[in-house]
Amino acid sequence: MRNLLILALGATALFFTACKSDGIKTEHGYRFINHTDKGGVKPQPGEAVLVQSYVYIGDSLMSSSQKRFGGPQEYTLYPKDQLPERVPALYDAMLLMGEGDSATIFEPIDSFLQQFIPPGLKDAKEVRHELVLVDVITKDEKEKAKAEAEAKFQAVQNKTQSLVQEYAAGKLADKLTTTESGLKLLIEEKGTGSPVKTGEQVRVHYYGCLTTGQMFDNSYQRGEPYPFPAGVGQMIPGFDEGVMQLNHGGSAHLFIPSKLGYGEQAAGGGQIPANSELIFYVEVL
Repeated sequence: MRNLLILALGATALFFTACKSDGIKTEHGYRFINHTDKGGVKPQPGEAVLVQSYVYIGDSLMSSSQKRFGGPQEYTLYPKDQLPERVPALYDAMLLMGEGDSATIFEPIDSFLQQFIPPGLKDAKEVRHELVLVDVITKDEKEKAKAEAEAKFQAVQNKTQSLVQEYAAGKLADKLTTTESGLKLLIEEKGTGSPVKTGEQVRVHYYGCLTTGQMFDNSYQRGEPYPFPAGVGQMIPGFDEGVMQLNHGGSAHLFIPSKLGYGEQAAGGGQIPANSELIFYVEVL
């Protein structure tokens, strides 16, 4: 897998450059313009791609992978025999792009998209997707990544379960740092990257369990980190505070008292009882 992120980010400047070409019509009727066509590897149906995307209506930026996910987003392209009735514009665009290409595809606003359009833009006729194809992830690479993610999950689970037992036996007391709020931390690595800033879109891998050792959620088995704006209340208070103690590249175990978790409310579809203390392992990417 080639890492073309730096090249791709540089190519975003092309998004704001006027293009004289009207482009071509894709297989499913979308207008498509490839601004670069570098001849890079093209994805095939069934493979995955890593894409930096910006979605506009007119001059209004509606969303971006940078804002929502902290960087490029992974898409898996439908096999031809599994295409939905309404084929997304991004599907056609990805099959016409190669690694490192930047492109624009226009998607007419139909009854399906209309429900997502803000009231002030209801008269708009089309959505414009500005794209950079950062990487093509082959099926073999996907399987390898899946195996590596499972191995990482097993290692994190073993480490966390061991600490759960030590914590229950009172053997971690002199190793934990306790904040004014009551959050306890066992920092493995502070991280050599920049400090996490309030409001910054971060991506974290995590493993969460109860003090009994019962796991209720993790990101490793999903195969992708979880994105969220740090320190603004989107996460439970103890998780937010714990992440804010780290730099990028840092990792820690968080021991979150009920008042900094879900309090008297059960959560996780019943997996987390009311008044539960939570234990998380977190890695800030």
